[in-house]
Amino acid sequence: MVSSQDSYEAYFGLGHSLRLLDRSGVFRVSPAGLRLGDLLVRHAEVTADDGWALDMGTGSGVQALLLRSIGARNIVATDISEPSVKIAGENEILNFGDQAVNFEVGGLFDAPSADRAFDLIVFNPPGWRTPSPDCQEGLERLGLTGLGLEAMFSGDRVLTEFLCRLPDHLTESGRAIVGFNSMVGIQKVLTDVRKQFGAHHSLRFRLLERHTFPLFVYTEKWRASLDMLMAEFELWKEHYGSAFSVHADGTLYFSYELVECRVSRPARTTR
Repeated sequence: MVSSQDSYEAYFGLGHSLRLLDRSGVFRVSPAGLRLGDLLVRHAEVTADDGWALDMGTGSGVQALLLRSIGARNIVATDISEPSVKIAGENEILNFGDQAVNFEVGGLFDAPSADRAFDLIVFNPPGWRTPSPDCQEGLERLGLTGLGLEAMFSGDRVLTEFLCRLPDHLTESGRAIVGFNSMVGIQKVLTDVRKQFGAHHSLRFRLLERHTFPLFVYTEKWRASLDMLMAEFELWKEHYGSAFSVHADGTLYFSYELVECRVSRPARTTR
């Protein structure tokens, strides 16, 4: 039996609640993840037997399990972290008593079951840009390395690649719900994506919700890096359009934007 000390509860409205294992190496559900789940409760519509949903970067599995709770039946959930995928499967057993979600290890659309078209794709990519060489060296000196950094940095690169590959993985009426962090420089990312598209399709974006969150640092190592990070963030704002504000007490606030992405394809010609 799982005790309250080994797990925690995440509630999303309309009675949809999940208990998640609290294990090292897997991030707890963030305030942004809770907002994404709240939106899914209100807007997710993949309930048909033949509809497919993908939770990319599943982490603890929370969004995939929430989709199952809502009524989705065909769910694929992927993550680059093998321990995360294992714990996500354990969380499904904890909440439902059996396994129905296809949890797989893989990046973006590279997992075996992700190589198909989906009716709904949910993705909460890394929120920070790729660090400059100087910042990368500073992080390494402080001992801040490993998968945790991959989950936070390189959001510009990951998001650009995801959006460029997205049209090949959505059904004709499918959509993706993506968490955009203003720290990545959203307009710069969208401009880069539009430059890479050919004439055969394009993406349409609709802002569903926007939330403002403070930047938290949880460990001594991250607190020691804060001055360096703030200087890095200012460079991002100057060169890439990263958006944030710093209040009088020194707290940085960023924008978390839940965006619907759909594919526009040219009308078919008939003879």
